[in-house]
Amino acid sequence: MALDSTARNTTINSEGGDVSWYDNPFQNLEPITQNSIHPLDVVCAVLHCSDNFLQQEIISKMSMCQFAVPLILPPSHEQDCTFLLWALRGIVKRWRPQSLTESKGFIEDNLVNIKMPTFSFVRLGDCNISKSRILNQLLCQTQSYYDIFVNRDMLCENAEKTIADGLVEMSWFFPGSVNKSELFPEPAAIINLRGDLATHWRQFNFLTHVSSAVFIFTKYFSEKEYKLFLNCKNINTDYYFVIDSSDDIETKKIFVTLKELSKVLKVHVLKSNHRNIKELIRAMQHYVAKYLAKHEAQLSLQDLADVATKFGFQVDENSTECKKAKTHADSITNEIKNVFEYKKKTMPLQGVPWKEISKIEKELCRMKHQGSTNIDIYKRKLEKKCSELHRTQYECEIPHGIRNYMNSLMTLSVVEKCYLMGWMKFYLDGITRSNLSGLQAEYKEKCNELPANPSEINKLHDNISDSSLGVDHFLREVGQFYEAECAMVKEKHIQPNEKKFYRLPGLAADLLLNGFPLELIDGDASNIPLQWVTDVLTELNKKTAGRCRMRVITVLGVQSTGKSTLLNTMFGLQFPVASGRCTRGAFMTLIKIKENLQKELGCEFIMVIDTEGLNAPELASLEDSYEHDNELATLVIGLSDITIVNIAMENTSEMKDILQIVVHAFLRMKEVGRKSNCFLVHQNVSDVSAYLNNRINRNKLLNELNDMTRVAAKMEKIDAPMQFSDIMNYDPDKHSWYIPGLWHGVPPMAPINFGYSENIFKLKKYLINFMKKSQNSGPQDIDSFTEWMNSLWKAVKYETFIFSFRNSLVAEAYEQLSMKYSELEWNFRSQVYSSLTEQENIIKNQPQSRITCVTTEILEHKMPQLLDREEAYMKEQLKLFFDSSSSRMYVAERYRADFMGYVKCLRKNMEVIISSKCWEAVKIQSGKHEIHNMQETCLRLIEEKVGIYLKTHTRNARDMSNAELRKEFDLIWDKILQELQVGRLRKRRIDNEMLEQLKREMTNRGGSVKQTLHNVLTLKYYGQNEFKMEKTYINIPFWSAKNFQEFFTNGCYNKLASAAWLLEHQCQIYVTDRINTGEDYNEIYCQELLNIINQKLNQEEVRKLHPTASFEANLKLHILGTAAPQFQKMHDDFGLKNDPRLLINRLKPQYFDIFKNKLQEKDESNARAKDFCDQCLKPAITDHIYKNLGKDITHDILKDPADVRFNSQNQFHFRILKELLEMNTFENYAEYIKNYEIYVKRWISKYIITKYKTTSGLDVLITKIISSIAEKIQSALNDKNVQRSQNVSEFCKFFRQNLVKHLVISDNAMKVIIFQNTVDIHRLSSNITFHLKKCQEEIRSEMKQLGIESILACLSLKPQDELLKKVLGCGKKCPFCNAPCETRGDDHQEHFVSAHRPKGLAQYTFAEDNNLCTASCSTDIISNGAFRNPDTEGTWHPYREYRSVYPQWIILPEINPTYSLYWKFVLTQFNYDFANLFQANPADIPEEWLKITQRQALSSLQDTYYIK
Repeated sequence: MALDSTARNTTINSEGGDVSWYDNPFQNLEPITQNSIHPLDVVCAVLHCSDNFLQQEIISKMSMCQFAVPLILPPSHEQDCTFLLWALRGIVKRWRPQSLTESKGFIEDNLVNIKMPTFSFVRLGDCNISKSRILNQLLCQTQSYYDIFVNRDMLCENAEKTIADGLVEMSWFFPGSVNKSELFPEPAAIINLRGDLATHWRQFNFLTHVSSAVFIFTKYFSEKEYKLFLNCKNINTDYYFVIDSSDDIETKKIFVTLKELSKVLKVHVLKSNHRNIKELIRAMQHYVAKYLAKHEAQLSLQDLADVATKFGFQVDENSTECKKAKTHADSITNEIKNVFEYKKKTMPLQGVPWKEISKIEKELCRMKHQGSTNIDIYKRKLEKKCSELHRTQYECEIPHGIRNYMNSLMTLSVVEKCYLMGWMKFYLDGITRSNLSGLQAEYKEKCNELPANPSEINKLHDNISDSSLGVDHFLREVGQFYEAECAMVKEKHIQPNEKKFYRLPGLAADLLLNGFPLELIDGDASNIPLQWVTDVLTELNKKTAGRCRMRVITVLGVQSTGKSTLLNTMFGLQFPVASGRCTRGAFMTLIKIKENLQKELGCEFIMVIDTEGLNAPELASLEDSYEHDNELATLVIGLSDITIVNIAMENTSEMKDILQIVVHAFLRMKEVGRKSNCFLVHQNVSDVSAYLNNRINRNKLLNELNDMTRVAAKMEKIDAPMQFSDIMNYDPDKHSWYIPGLWHGVPPMAPINFGYSENIFKLKKYLINFMKKSQNSGPQDIDSFTEWMNSLWKAVKYETFIFSFRNSLVAEAYEQLSMKYSELEWNFRSQVYSSLTEQENIIKNQPQSRITCVTTEILEHKMPQLLDREEAYMKEQLKLFFDSSSSRMYVAERYRADFMGYVKCLRKNMEVIISSKCWEAVKIQSGKHEIHNMQETCLRLIEEKVGIYLKTHTRNARDMSNAELRKEFDLIWDKILQELQVGRLRKRRIDNEMLEQLKREMTNRGGSVKQTLHNVLTLKYYGQNEFKMEKTYINIPFWSAKNFQEFFTNGCYNKLASAAWLLEHQCQIYVTDRINTGEDYNEIYCQELLNIINQKLNQEEVRKLHPTASFEANLKLHILGTAAPQFQKMHDDFGLKNDPRLLINRLKPQYFDIFKNKLQEKDESNARAKDFCDQCLKPAITDHIYKNLGKDITHDILKDPADVRFNSQNQFHFRILKELLEMNTFENYAEYIKNYEIYVKRWISKYIITKYKTTSGLDVLITKIISSIAEKIQSALNDKNVQRSQNVSEFCKFFRQNLVKHLVISDNAMKVIIFQNTVDIHRLSSNITFHLKKCQEEIRSEMKQLGIESILACLSLKPQDELLKKVLGCGKKCPFCNAPCETRGDDHQEHFVSAHRPKGLAQYTFAEDNNLCTASCSTDIISNGAFRNPDTEGTWHPYREYRSVYPQWIILPEINPTYSLYWKFVLTQFNYDFANLFQANPADIPEEWLKITQRQALSSLQDTYYIK
């Protein structure tokens, strides 16, 4: 089956292994027993055990190897002699008779049809001459002898035949050379009877009736034989007796007997012995040539079969199934005379309608002929025409031939269908050959005419292309009927239950499972019937019960370089070879894998895709030929796991052409995430040293491939440097294979080259092992294959392939990747936030003298170590995720580098956050230094005075009542306050400070700005009202024409006003967050406001609006003017709260308790412990909760398995848009569109409030935090240093040290606890433990009373901000429709949106009538339209080349029209509202938009975001 010319070696390996007789000739002197089986016994046994289809395959392969093939099988124990007519129908021969020598023409036909004289060779009795060897010499040129017939000189032939006697073999001679050295001028058939003719008289008698001459080898001929031959007296054939006798007397007797026989028969005598074999052969050749010259008695194999039937031989084609299938095939094909006319009449659907539909489908994607027509109108026109064509196809009556074909597929059994396909192939190939030969002759005649007529020649070209007819054309037409019906259902012209052709995909799936190729790409129309192929494969999936995982292997190459032969040889397939047809397109065949290999390969099937017509010379004149080749290569490479590029070494220019196409295809696949494996097969390289000698050529070829890759990358508009190895897995040493030529000599009489099959077997073995090792790339199942096929083909049709590719598999993989990244990102952030909170606590617990050095240590050592660890962990987890075969991440391989880059960017962002937070803590603590000093002075004096009094009045005060003690204490307290010379805290003028900061920041601006700021004396007059935009804030460029200035100003004005409003909102949120901290105002707050403004104004989309310096100055004055009074109140409140006198009065009750207990000599342990919990721990724990609760809320929401909306951007966008659709109010849509970020943040806040308001979730989180910190407090109390403390002061010192990372305990409160505290440390510790439990309950109770809204306002880390970061993306918006970017990651270079909107929703209007625009950028980018805006500096720019203006934006063409239904529904519903909002005229809503329902809009959302 693998075209192995040594296949007839049937030696049985001995059990002794490799030890041969040559190693020890005296080892065994016993007679050698037979250790081989006769090759012909093997042939007969195999054919007897095979069904007719396998017999046909085996005999076809034997014929290719130039083996003689069985014609009549000897009888077996179950059946009589069998004439193998069906088995021989698979052989096609091509030859050049003498009559065509000058024209160098040739004839091609099926062997069964070829009429030629037949010459039979038989043996009578024993004979010393090897008949078979003489036949080999008779058929072979002197210089190219090979064993056509098995003979005694071959290995194994000496074994005795057991079942092969009576076998009738056949071989042929076909002339092929233009030289005179050719043996015979015309074809001749040679038949060889195995065994003695006397024993197999029936076979001999048959041969005498069909042969022009019979050559009889014998060494005796007596009276007995004479009588036997008299039975042939009525047969008109010539008998040549080859006498093999060295005995002259015996020879004379034979001559006498034969002379007598010559009176009855035509007898000729040839005498032979071993010394004159060459003369004998020359004589035989002479007689054969003489019969050929007469052109008499020419019979075909069909004629021979008819004669065989008369002799009682069983003919394999006479089975019931074969006859029935033949009858059906006749009914299908008997009308065919002229292929071109037949196809027009019987296959109308795949003709003009299908080709027109294909053109329209591509035009819908490319809009090349749109002209000045409005794109929506042009698109509707094309869709209408396409619908009409589908209707025309559907209404077409099913022609007689197609109806018969369908009925045959539906009614015949599996075996009968296999016969049917064989018969149809036989008939159709014959008809095609007949038609093509006439057209080719006419073409040659036209080309030789002077002057030549180009139009007639081109017409003949088209006719030649249209005159190929095969079984695939019938299946293609069936597919077209199915496609048309599906289109009718889709367009709702018929109901699904009215379908007539629903069974057809299942029938085609059966054919595919039975090994017949299925057309993937219709090469004539350069299109794929997507619905048909998808449904056939879906049926295949059902028939295999979902066990249809596949590895896909594709071969690409120039036409007629042996691609199909390579696949047929490698896998035993039946791709058409040398059938006389010029086929275009691609065909796929399934190979079932044996169970023992399925586990190793991880799949049940190998799908092999054979492509034809690449760079075909016959099709070079067709205008779409090169485009077709590119599309074909892109699709099949995209579908394949392994691509074999077949290269014929003798044509380097064609090789470069094909490689250029292949490189483009590989480059496109790399960009969409599929990095295929490539094998270059160099054919016709016969030298044994080819591999080593071609090392230089391999390197040279690799350099050329690198050059091609760079050129291709440039053409595909990819800026990154590229090499061939970057776009595909290719190892020059392991992936380059050198295959010798197929033929050993010159066809048609040349056998297969043994090196050809041997090297192909090695390649196959390597490919299998390669697939075993590369299981992590994952086999494809039917669903993923069809998804790739659909999306790849749609993307191919859009031409700008790389930037228009997206399918559900890639989207699903990207979504999984995004969710994994989201999970890891939050883990990273969470770890950093936890550590950052601890480090801020450490900073806040430091004395002023150490605060800077501690912070430096944190920023230079501790935090970098944490970031290194978390970054490494995140990258490792991403790598594991990519390499995991279960996650199917191989389809998103293109995103690996992007996401690894996002990790680095995340780390940098966290570094910035850490640094700013730490230094902010330092500045805040430093700002409190003055307050701390004043408070410390006061407390020192109080403790001193109270301490003196306690020492001197203890005895006298023992009997005093509480009222008397209170009175006494008040007198002491008032006296102390009189002695304290404490002034109030310095009150700052925040607005003046902020104004000065602004002036310093804008020192380097122009004179007008300086002058404006110089005249501003205070901020109190700014920010009182909304910021007022002025048209003078826009700098109209000098290049703008007068008629463009107004357009330019209005466009920029609206966008700049929107940017200013968003900045105001963003800054106000920052101000509110700072105020909620309860800290004092710090100048860094003003600086941060200025940073926020500068960052926004420096963004490219704002700079393109050309704002003036005056705009910047006035906006900053406005925002700072709004913030100043709020910061002033913040400062005043802080001063009030931290005023030393007020602070002292707040501590008075605690000091009184100490005073009273000391004087009354009560046990203070319990009271001091309660004060410790109330004054020290409770505020610190509350602060700890506010610092950690935000993180825990975020974590709780993200880890909720029932809701993934914040981990999945698709889910988030779907949920929020679905809610908008359900509310369906204009106000909500307007807010979402105009202020997307604000709307989303408000939506998230509402979600958090709703989630925790109605459940106990928040209390659970708070309790968890309290319990955790309580455990740490208890652990600190139990610390050995704390327990061993000598006094309370030491106790407090060690206690604080243990909790330095977790709690910030007030110094003042701690000093009160220490004051005059002489209680037992162990009792104090025990009492603190007791009161701590009560303290926890109090905190929980107070938190419950606050409510979720109040708590959210106090949190250090806002969960709504963290969740917003996860779903908001980069914040960039589509430059045309304002849809927000959905790409994941912090540092992505390309922006993407799943569904673009009608541009009217982004305030786009038509210039001529100010109507809102209904077109979307998804359709504009494939149209002939143009745009102009400030980004194009007022010049018109083609939409197709939008990336030259917006290189970071990828706008996908509208591959799925359902994606845009949602926003079309919105604009249709609120057309007039949006017109009023944007001060424009309502849009002209297309009629079909009015039919969009709310349900369809929701379904559109589900399709867009792949929600199942």
